[in-house]
Amino acid sequence: MLFDIFPVSPLRISMMSHLPTVILLMRKKRTNYYSIERLFDNLVPPLSRQFDVRVVHVPCFGVSPVEFIRNLIFTARLRADVVHVTGDIQYCALAVPRQRCVLTVLDLVSLNRLKGARKRVFSLLWYSLPLRWAQHVTSISEESREQLERSFPSTVGRVSVIPCCADPTFEGNMVIAHADADKPRVLQVGTSANKNVHRVAVAASGLPLHLRIIGPLNDDLRTLLSNLDLEWSSAEQLSTEELIKEYQNSDALVFASTYEGFGLPIVEAQSIGLPVLTSKILPMTDVAGEGALFVDPYSEFEIRSGLEQLLSSPDLCRRLVEQGRKNVKRFDVRMVADQYAKIYADVLNRN
Repeated sequence: MLFDIFPVSPLRISMMSHLPTVILLMRKKRTNYYSIERLFDNLVPPLSRQFDVRVVHVPCFGVSPVEFIRNLIFTARLRADVVHVTGDIQYCALAVPRQRCVLTVLDLVSLNRLKGARKRVFSLLWYSLPLRWAQHVTSISEESREQLERSFPSTVGRVSVIPCCADPTFEGNMVIAHADADKPRVLQVGTSANKNVHRVAVAASGLPLHLRIIGPLNDDLRTLLSNLDLEWSSAEQLSTEELIKEYQNSDALVFASTYEGFGLPIVEAQSIGLPVLTSKILPMTDVAGEGALFVDPYSEFEIRSGLEQLLSSPDLCRRLVEQGRKNVKRFDVRMVADQYAKIYADVLNRN
């Protein structure tokens, strides 16, 4: 059962079935494309065979002290057998009874962007204290787990790695034939700093391709794109159906990020049958398996060379697509759901 619960008065979720109740606690809803929500929404159907699953969104973005406190009060009023804080609002774990708390930490991107006093406060409230408090901690890749353990020694030996799942709605949506064969469309998903769009754009300049960018563009990036010898376009705030169409209408995915907790677009592209160019750093090398062409994300020369290989070698593209389809089976939604179900069962057995 899937609910969106918004704040107003004290909230108590009653048992409406004989199944144990699991709350998936998520950040406040936004209109932009976000992978956290889609990841856990996909897990609801298979998890619902064993648990009464409710999706709950906190009322505030949590960027001010008042919003932060309001989210904590809201969380403290929740009642369920298991409360799973799913990411980006890790501090909400502090308002969950410890023996019922599961915390997923996706990555350290937000922490690494900060400096000075702000970083110390953010580190304490979003990471250090919640990580110490939660009964179970999960992360989405071995690389994220290792980074957590290096930065927060209290997590050593306590983090379970459960990967992102392949979105079932992508399965069976084969790539569509494209009208303009002279201008292959290369898809770039994400525009935050770690997505490395500026290097990708410079590397693609002068090549016979159309760079399709998914995500909001700041003024600096728009200026750069406009000054390059590059055909490009962009879109944002896409639904899942619209995002699938973007993949279908593309010839390849470029995902040369400098940092990722997992790299879900790799799995999405492989699911739908696109060749992938991505970074030869963890976790992308692990996530992509043999179904990608790897480049140094800090080298515009290597990114350009990789794009040229994809543009000039149909045999290479076919091989990457074939290997990608084999690789994506590792991220089957039912297998991922089973791993979370084992965590929830352990919480229930301890209570």
